[in-house]
Amino acid sequence: MSDEEKKIEPTPTEAAAEENVEKELTEEEKLAKEEEEKEQKLRLESFRKAGEIHKQVVEYIKPLVIVGAKYLDICEKTEAKIIELGGEIGFPTNVCVNEVAAHYSSPPDDESIIKDEDIVKIDIGVSVEGYVADGAFTVSFNSDPNTQNLILAVQTAVLKGMSLIKPGVKANEIGKATSKIIKGFGYNPIKELSGHSLEKFQVHGFKEIPNVALPTGDVFEEGEVFALECFASTGAGNIHRGSNCYIYEYDLKSDRVPLRGKITRKVVGWIAHNKKTLPFSMRELLKEFRTGKFAIRELTTVGKIGQHMVLKEEKGTYVAQWEHTFLVTEDGIEQLT
Repeated sequence: MSDEEKKIEPTPTEAAAEENVEKELTEEEKLAKEEEEKEQKLRLESFRKAGEIHKQVVEYIKPLVIVGAKYLDICEKTEAKIIELGGEIGFPTNVCVNEVAAHYSSPPDDESIIKDEDIVKIDIGVSVEGYVADGAFTVSFNSDPNTQNLILAVQTAVLKGMSLIKPGVKANEIGKATSKIIKGFGYNPIKELSGHSLEKFQVHGFKEIPNVALPTGDVFEEGEVFALECFASTGAGNIHRGSNCYIYEYDLKSDRVPLRGKITRKVVGWIAHNKKTLPFSMRELLKEFRTGKFAIRELTTVGKIGQHMVLKEEKGTYVAQWEHTFLVTEDGIEQLT
């Protein structure tokens, strides 16, 4: 052995230290792997449980969506059932009628009722451990021949879209297929609304499934969870923001700012403890804080919460919606709602 080789040979003490470091790293990696596997198991169990609750809630509430029913009662009964079955509100219940496409969740004083000729969309989100199962259906009381196949169009589009999904498929291919079906029925897809991935405490994740054909799109990967939702309109398929907002969401990316109101600080504490970054309704908040509107006003002004404004098509048009949540598997999907 040369003098140079002798110089770089570790001493017994150094060799033992290196062996300990390797052992410690191996133990740390093992613990990290165990934690990751535990979280993955919880994630799948929670998504599946949320999906099962969602199915039961739909079965319960669908027969109650009738002419004369109050929007508010549908919202309240839906969310009470979610809680009763062991879930939490993952997204405020939407009751969107006719040209209203999304984000109408009844305020506490809502006297609106379902009328003859209405087309009613019910969108429900169920959370378990922060993992949300999302789904929607439409009921029609409309006799206009132009709306006869409106619900069938979105149902068919969603089922066809899900049948095409597997790892490696691009989301824009699904949008191309679903929009072709909706147009084939003589309606237009709403281009501004899309399906979406679901993450912990995030109803709208980082990937989207468009409702129209696009040049490129996100790639589906095994283990991801998505909600595929399609909207069909008797109009042009364009929506605009209404003037009302009944759904809010805390924005973690917003700047830290001092909050003046005592009630505002309490509301932020309630959001942090109960909702995290999941959306919540004004109705839900006012059950906890009688003067919660003042807090919402301050939080909106300083940019701490985002608003889900009511979204509408043109007056006189009709919109239908259908939505299912699914898990991407090795060779396809596992439908959850």
